[in-house]
Amino acid sequence: MEMSGDTKAGAIPGWAAPAYLATALLCLAGYWVIDMAGLGVPGSPIIKASGIVMLGLFALMRRAPVLALALFLSAIGDYSLEIRGGLEIGIAAFASAHAVYLGLFIWMIRREGWRRDGLVLAGALALYGAAMLSWLRPGMGDLAFAATLYNAIILVMAMASGLVKGPRLLAIGAVLFVISDSLLAAGWFKDVRPLAEIKPVWITYAAAQICLALGFSTKLAEMRQTQSAGADEVRAGAASGSEPG
Repeated sequence: MEMSGDTKAGAIPGWAAPAYLATALLCLAGYWVIDMAGLGVPGSPIIKASGIVMLGLFALMRRAPVLALALFLSAIGDYSLEIRGGLEIGIAAFASAHAVYLGLFIWMIRREGWRRDGLVLAGALALYGAAMLSWLRPGMGDLAFAATLYNAIILVMAMASGLVKGPRLLAIGAVLFVISDSLLAAGWFKDVRPLAEIKPVWITYAAAQICLALGFSTKLAEMRQTQSAGADEVRAGAASGSEPG
């Protein structure tokens, strides 16, 4: 899935990925400060989405286009949730982003196998998701179908994260995403907003995307190196086998 994007390393400057990552962190922190201060800044939806767009560009610089797709879809979701009439589009965009993340997890599991200890996290998330859905569903109204479908997608994505043989950042990011969306849903459907003064939804969301971006890009780079080393061994073996005895 990502491996076909492996091009010559020199095609991308070494400073590009760190620069985009640093810019993403500044944008994400900047929006948090603006939101905390309650400033009605013009272009707020664009500012909100800019940090995730920068993370998407970071992913492209790390030669991870599918990861970038998930991040760009998330940015569309961020923007849509901030504009009038954009709720359904925002939910669909984030659901699509989670589906892409899930696809990456499944692809990794099929290539490298799965972690048995990840079943503990998967089971805990399944129970948590069922409990949250039971609590939230009476207040969902017309969004019941869309919200339930979204809940299922993000939970399956998070459950898969624990099964991947990769950086723990992946599971941490997925769980943080579940926490962020749980806080958001509690505010929407139950008018419950714990610790609202520090904007926990944004903190956990931004941290989730950062963890996923770093975790996926690191794991995909490792997989490319392993694939390259294996190809070199095959070529070396073929060359030695063709030498005169």
